[in-house]
Amino acid sequence: MPEIKASSMEPGKKAKISNTGILFIVLVVLFALFSYVGRPFFFSVLNLIPMLNNLSFIGIIAAVLTMVMVTGEIDFSIGGNIGLTACLAAFLLSKGLPGWLVVVIALFGGAVMGAFNGFLATVVGVNSMIATIGTMFIWRGIGYTLSNGESMLAINPVIDFIGRGFIFKVIPFPIVIFIIIFALTYVVMNLSKWGRSIYAIGTNPMASYLSGINVKKVKFINFLLCGITASLGGLILTSLSAVGMPQHGQGLELVIISGIVLGGTALGGGKGQILGTLAGTLILSLLYNFLTIMNVYYYYIQIVQGAVLVLVVATYEIRQSRALKRV
Repeated sequence: MPEIKASSMEPGKKAKISNTGILFIVLVVLFALFSYVGRPFFFSVLNLIPMLNNLSFIGIIAAVLTMVMVTGEIDFSIGGNIGLTACLAAFLLSKGLPGWLVVVIALFGGAVMGAFNGFLATVVGVNSMIATIGTMFIWRGIGYTLSNGESMLAINPVIDFIGRGFIFKVIPFPIVIFIIIFALTYVVMNLSKWGRSIYAIGTNPMASYLSGINVKKVKFINFLLCGITASLGGLILTSLSAVGMPQHGQGLELVIISGIVLGGTALGGGKGQILGTLAGTLILSLLYNFLTIMNVYYYYIQIVQGAVLVLVVATYEIRQSRALKRV
């Protein structure tokens, strides 16, 4: 559920900083530290703009996946979706289709993939983790089939703009999409009936059903939206690399889920904040970028990212257990 503000606490009790607040403090400290240690390369336009562009396609997916996870479900097919979208876009461009139509077809394909995941999880009743691991392999296998296992050029003015275009010649277009989707998701999660339904389902699906919430519908639509945003992320990644390849997005599902969990979303559902997801995703991206600049080997970076995730989640659990003991 949304975190309780300090102002709502009982008189006489000390105000406590929320987990999300702590994450943003850590984010500011890390940014200041990395800017100093990594000078003059880290805090520069040549580094920050590409870092935010790379962050954007991850953050776009993380925002909507947060809604899926708060309901107690999960989607591991994100990476396969990205790979298939990249191959589909490149394949359609090679057939001479206009860029705008390729974008429409790719996003529709994402909706189909998300809807299929939702169908398996809500109608058939397959555990969402198992279902989406299976579809992850299916989507990537179709991508390999479309591309014959090879990289395909994906050069087109419309596709180029999605990942490398600028608004007013200053603001990168992926960052604009990132901000819009996070803002919309924040409104939905915190200020709408749909958001209240999401938290209610994650807390107690049966009670939600008995209170009149269409649990299957809410979960299905969340999966569908997640499929669309994964395809949008795939288009951005395709634009940034100028190629479509089935390997695109491989392993990204774990990075995205790690950012969401780092932000405080519970794997069991019922708990999570979109601002926490934003902070968690930014921290992981910041850490990866800094270590890359410092020429740290990729496998060492993975160790550090994993250690940070375990440390923060363990801290959450310790704080939660202490709070329960005081009740």
